[in-house]
Amino acid sequence: MSSLTTEVGLPRARTGCDVQRVDVVTEAIGDFGARYLDRVYTRAEQDGCRLGGPASLAARFAAKEAVLKLIGTADGVDLREVEILTPTGRPEVRLRGRAAELAADLGLRAEDIDVSLSHSGDLALAVAAAVISRLPDAAAPADRHARSTSHPHSPKESGVHD
Repeated sequence: MSSLTTEVGLPRARTGCDVQRVDVVTEAIGDFGARYLDRVYTRAEQDGCRLGGPASLAARFAAKEAVLKLIGTADGVDLREVEILTPTGRPEVRLRGRAAELAADLGLRAEDIDVSLSHSGDLALAVAAAVISRLPDAAAPADRHARSTSHPHSPKESGVHD
């Protein structure tokens, strides 16, 4: 049995992690302003990060990427479909659209995904973890896992694409 498969019904841990440089987010905000912010973050995320500024936004960007890696792909996902909020101080994940569909393929709901955020100096880090009890359908693309580590999202690029 390969490391990417498991017996049907056997719970399996899935993780995703990402590191984001705070200065890249700062530059994207400086270069593109509201255009960047509105293409990457929901209004609630923007409001929740006002006090923490670019470091908090960088941590949320990393969390979005970590969740997408946990799900297994970023194909067709708008970053705003993965929302990271901290209403109680502990990060919570909310999924919509394609991101919610991809998670559902794994038997996951947003509340099944735990996220941890951290930032220090010019780096922000996020880790996402969940336990799944099924794998995606066999009809899913064979290269799904391979795409999980390489996708088109970057803070600078998010502000310039239409």
